[in-house]
Amino acid sequence: MSKRRRTEEDEEKLSSEETSNGLVQRQSSRISLLPKELEPSIFGIQPTNDFVRVVSDFLYMQVGKENVEIEAKLGVLLDKTTRERIRLPVYCETVISPHEDKWMIFESNMTLEQHKSFNELLNKRFIETKSSSHKGQPVEYKHTYEIDKFYDTKGGRIRVTRDRKTGEIVEGGIVQKVRVADLNIYSPNTCLDYRISVNREIPREMPEGQHNFERNKDRLSYTHQIVKIDLTQVKVSDGGSQDLTHELEVEFINPRILLEEKLKIEKRQENKYLEIVEHFLNNIRMLAKSARL
Repeated sequence: MSKRRRTEEDEEKLSSEETSNGLVQRQSSRISLLPKELEPSIFGIQPTNDFVRVVSDFLYMQVGKENVEIEAKLGVLLDKTTRERIRLPVYCETVISPHEDKWMIFESNMTLEQHKSFNELLNKRFIETKSSSHKGQPVEYKHTYEIDKFYDTKGGRIRVTRDRKTGEIVEGGIVQKVRVADLNIYSPNTCLDYRISVNREIPREMPEGQHNFERNKDRLSYTHQIVKIDLTQVKVSDGGSQDLTHELEVEFINPRILLEEKLKIEKRQENKYLEIVEHFLNNIRMLAKSARL
């Protein structure tokens, strides 16, 4: 007698049969292995990204200071002895402990080719955000030519910044820049590392006497929401010699936004402190990943 061909009903019946110990004998191929909604964890919450937390804690200690500036610069972490890029036994971005980074230096420079590449990338993004089909916030663009003159005084070094075209001192252009703290990030999967710096730019009066050296800046600025990206060619003149460097930095347009969220944390109010820090990091990390050799 010929065997009857197994039907779909037979398959479904077989898939629902259970053995004596209650285990399903066979699962139907129609059942998806992935749930319709995947919860972040068994506890129903997603833990804070440790990388973001470390940077957030670093900035948390600094944002209450007056005249504070928060910026991140792309560059390379170099071994002080060999003058070559450091190599650490890690696979991904790593925050270097400030207590363990004395053997390295950060060089905030890049090649002319990298500078051109970033210029093209940011110009393209500027154009994209101006399109009628763009749904997000636009990128704004500004090209400035400035000259910094540095004066060494008894109270410290003072920087005076003027518009190269008009000769006028720019708004907030006379300051004493004081370094507060730095956090170095090694990025083994990109050709550039980066440093997050907190400085104070203290307003000063116009200094007397002659300046010691000057710095000419050809700067392209791209602003988006709460951050500004500066792509700058810097020519330093010191005693007749000139040195040309290329820099890229990301900074908060107004660091007070972090202070306001910090105060909410202290009052145990709902806040976006971590979200803001992550937004800041996303910009510098995306740029680092876009860097070419």
